[in-house]
This record gives sequence, structure tokens and C-alpha cells, in this order.
Amino acid sequence: MTEGIIRPLQCTKEVEEASILESAGYPADEAASLETLQMRYTAESRLFLGYFKNEKLLGFVCATSTNADHLTEESMHAHIPCGETVCIHSVCVDQSVKRQGIATKLLQAFVPHVKDSFPKAKRICLICHEYLIPLYTKAGFVLVGTSEVVHGKEAWYECIMEL
Repeated sequence: MTEGIIRPLQCTKEVEEASILESAGYPADEAASLETLQMRYTAESRLFLGYFKNEKLLGFVCATSTNADHLTEESMHAHIPCGETVCIHSVCVDQSVKRQGIATKLLQAFVPHVKDSFPKAKRICLICHEYLIPLYTKAGFVLVGTSEVVHGKEAWYECIMEL
């Protein structure tokens, strides 16, 4: 199997492709809308990385930044340029290639990308469901505890990586 490449998304068509992955990867009450993904991309396109194979988007990670020291409800809907905290909102992988290490590869590429592109960033944080905690702790994030964010029906857990 040939390896894919990880690179920033480059156009709104790729954001639309990411939206399809988002809708397939999250329950309807948790998935970001196309409009939300477009807002995040417009606010800071450098915080969208995709995993491509043969020009097809198979996975992506997207984020915004905030001045808060953790991911908040507000940070899910706004981007603060030069914020010290980068908040990952989505890590999505196409159902056909799940459990092949693509999410891990995206996270491994995202961390140095943030360090290089956003030198004022002090941390990267995210929220996830309990079953995904091992994925994120394996990637170097530290479980902080239950998140205050309410988004959908299930509880969310916050993980942080200090840079």
C-alpha cells in the first residue's frame, strides 16, 4: 500500500470534501456543519491539514485558536488570531481506511506544524469521547478530565499537549 501525503487543505472544494468526512464520522448532533468548517478554514486555513492519497482526501484535522487555556464552547465558534491555545475540533478519517493509523499520522504532523507556524502557541487541546482517549494519549496528549463543553448527548473529555 502506498503512503499518502499530509498537507494543508488548499481550497474550498477540499473543505467541502472534509465536510462529507465530518458528517460520516460524527453523529448529526456533533458534526460541524459545512458552514462551520468554512468559517474555520476562512479564519485560519493553516489549521486544516489533510491526508491525501491519489488526490483523494481520506482524513483531516482542523482547529482554531483561542486566548483561553483550554477548549471552551466559545472557542468552537470563534477564532482568535495569535491565541496561545490551538483547539482541535475535528479529527476525521474516511470509514474505508479507519484503523490504519491515519489519525495518528495526522496528529504527528499537526503538532510540529503548529510549533512551526504558530510560535506563540503554548498548547494544543481537544475534547473527545472516552473510547478515543487512548488514541490521543498515545499521540502525546494528557487527559485533563471531563470537559465543560456540552455538544451532543455523550460526555466529552479534555486532553492537552503543552508545547
